[in-house]
Amino acid sequence: MTSVLIIEDEGDFGRALAMTLVNAGFEVNLVSSAAEARLSLARGHVHLVCADMALEGGLAAAAAATHRQGNPGIPLIAMATKDNVAVRRRSEQYNAAAFLVKPFVPSRFAEMVTALLREAESGPAADTSRPSVMMYSHDTIGLGHMRRNSAIAAEVADAMPSCSVLMTVGCPAGVVFDLDPGVDVVKLPSLAKAARDIWRPSSLRVSSGMARSLRMGILERTATELRPDVLLVDHEPGGVWSELLPTLKTLRESGGTEVILGLRDILDDPDRVKTGWRERGVTDLIGEYYDHILVYGDERLYPSSNLYGLEELAPGRVHYCGYVTTVAPPGTANPPPAGGGGILVSGGGGRDAFPVLAAALEGLGRLPSGSRPAMILVAGPLMDHELFETLQQRASDLGALVLRSTPDIPGMLRRADLFVSMAGYNSLTEAMAVGCPTLVIPRVGPSSEQRIRAGMLAERGLVETLSIGDATPDVLARRFARLGGTRQPRPVIPSLNGVEVAGSFITDILSAKHPQLPVKTVE
Repeated sequence: MTSVLIIEDEGDFGRALAMTLVNAGFEVNLVSSAAEARLSLARGHVHLVCADMALEGGLAAAAAATHRQGNPGIPLIAMATKDNVAVRRRSEQYNAAAFLVKPFVPSRFAEMVTALLREAESGPAADTSRPSVMMYSHDTIGLGHMRRNSAIAAEVADAMPSCSVLMTVGCPAGVVFDLDPGVDVVKLPSLAKAARDIWRPSSLRVSSGMARSLRMGILERTATELRPDVLLVDHEPGGVWSELLPTLKTLRESGGTEVILGLRDILDDPDRVKTGWRERGVTDLIGEYYDHILVYGDERLYPSSNLYGLEELAPGRVHYCGYVTTVAPPGTANPPPAGGGGILVSGGGGRDAFPVLAAALEGLGRLPSGSRPAMILVAGPLMDHELFETLQQRASDLGALVLRSTPDIPGMLRRADLFVSMAGYNSLTEAMAVGCPTLVIPRVGPSSEQRIRAGMLAERGLVETLSIGDATPDVLARRFARLGGTRQPRPVIPSLNGVEVAGSFITDILSAKHPQLPVKTVE
């Protein structure tokens, strides 16, 4: 078993580090003095040392450094309570592979130990034998594609600790949420969707052809270098401008990669989708390059496979996962809230959410100042700065609060008496996961997706819905006035285990390709 020596005299902190590494499968020896360190090193069987640079004036670190002179392959992680020039110079003098300032997150520490030992034992070439997943999301309007992929990526990386998941994303804001250990991102040049199937560069002052060439080159080079076991493509089978086609061809020719298409349950009007796919050659592309299709939905609510003809394109290879969300539904651990949180208004990514948020504020303004419910608006990281400032000014006049983004949308949804939102997949799935009463104002276009989703859910009594034309300040004011401070939860949407099902599907593929590697079991 791989052995790690931790030289640390802060008892609780040292024990926390040791326990983290033990849980990760390492043998750990924790010592608190230079003398103990020398004894442990003399006995041998040490593969990595983590030492406090200041312990006993640096004597413990010096003992480790002396031992490493005869064993140059042993990495040293230098730690310090305070970051200053003296400890930095000492860590450099001892050729430390990493320098950490306390406190730091133990899980990240375990990731670093694993990476350093992997390089020390086998060198960079060994990475090609380790499991890897590449994900693609074009991200031209919102955050939904990237959010779904990141949730599944975290599930896979957690289930198989030796796996790396590399997401390729086009979101203009980059990654707006924390990534889990084992997951990283390659940023593609950003695009904006001008109309149905029409995109243009959103930031770079280059032609569409140049933007396409840049994105295509990044994708193909990434796939060639990573040689992933699995490629998961979200929503666009060929990618924007068919930019994925060279990557798909390369992976198919080289072999060894299973290619999966991940689709939310509702794409657009079914006839329009099927016609568009035929005209653009997507139907042939799916049949030639895709091994599986994962549908992020429930066939009982929306029969995607039948409506979009998926079973004809991939016979026997279409799998319903349930809805992909990281929000836990109410249960014994998360009982339904009592309400009293007022109104939460969210614009998802925020690219085109201003009309909905502005209408909600004007509706609030129609109510007498003494009877206005609390209101929090989350504009989204993609909203233009000028529009965001306009909302802030109006909200200030009404006693409401506007945030650019927040990590606590789930918590806000559990407390809210009413959620006002567009009909984005992620926003509504999160709201319905906790049974939050929801008023949906769907996007008009360019796709029919949001209008179809809003109508389907409203028919089942899961949401209320208004068109953007009907969502006038007076109509919204009357709806807001009906809040009684006690939340009346809606029925919870079924099949909310999409993250676990999709993650397990990919992990099973990785396990078949790497049967010698451990996989965490769910208790």
